[in-house]
Amino acid sequence: MQLSEIAQIVDVLVVRGGDFDNLGLLTHREGRVLAGYYEERFARALQNPHLACVISSDALAPQVPDHIGLAVADDVKAAFYRLHEYLCRHTEFYWKDFETEIAADARIHGSAYVAPLNVRIGNRTTVAPRAIILEHSIIGSDCTIHAGAVIGGEGFEPKWVAEKHLVIPHAGGVRIGDCVQIMCCAHLARAVFGGFTEIGDGSIVDALVHIAHNAKIGRNCEIAANALVAGSTSIGDGVWIGPNACVSSEVRVGNHAFISLGSVVIDDVPDGGRVTGYFAFDHREYKRSHRLFKAASLKD
Repeated sequence: MQLSEIAQIVDVLVVRGGDFDNLGLLTHREGRVLAGYYEERFARALQNPHLACVISSDALAPQVPDHIGLAVADDVKAAFYRLHEYLCRHTEFYWKDFETEIAADARIHGSAYVAPLNVRIGNRTTVAPRAIILEHSIIGSDCTIHAGAVIGGEGFEPKWVAEKHLVIPHAGGVRIGDCVQIMCCAHLARAVFGGFTEIGDGSIVDALVHIAHNAKIGRNCEIAANALVAGSTSIGDGVWIGPNACVSSEVRVGNHAFISLGSVVIDDVPDGGRVTGYFAFDHREYKRSHRLFKAASLKD
């Protein structure tokens, strides 16, 4: 989409032309992104190579690099989110509707809900009692969606826009690979902008887990009960996330990493890394610190 086209939708002045194929935050890394830049504390994110166009204010516009398309607005946040809502509700920019497709040998319980549009369910997949499959959900073959799970729910993206407290509509989807298990009452939120929240082949998501919008979970992961994977997080293959662990937004967790129960992860974890604690760091260092702390407490 050309930046010049958005001037017909929202109140902006195009200063420098450009094109984009997705909307997102300044830090998002999928496609050619149009983002809003309205706070100077995010200036470093202007170096994101996926950033193709920006809506900014007159005051901040000089900070936007010359290779990035630029439009200015009096209320940047309002212009950006009004554009997003318009594209979401009135165009096929993010998604083209289709009638729901369910494989002939899939097993859907009578009390389950499957949206009549924009759902695809693969061969031999089971959808258990009271499970809910909402629009923009693509589910592979040989999966089980257990009782009470919700696939494709609206995510948590509250914003103050033009002095109104809003939940931003979610235009993307959820894509689940083959041989995936989603246990009872788990929730997988669909992506905010284009693209998908993703669960890789062979992964198992336990009961009461929340996978937030835009998160990418690799193959053969195990995510235990009550864990939270926050938005735009990237989890590699073969990762273990323990019960009640929380992985913060935009964190990257490498292949075969191990996140101990109850950990709060705010930094990237390397391949094979093992982290523990609040805030989580290397498991061996955590245990050593814990032993020293315990010994000091006993002396007191």
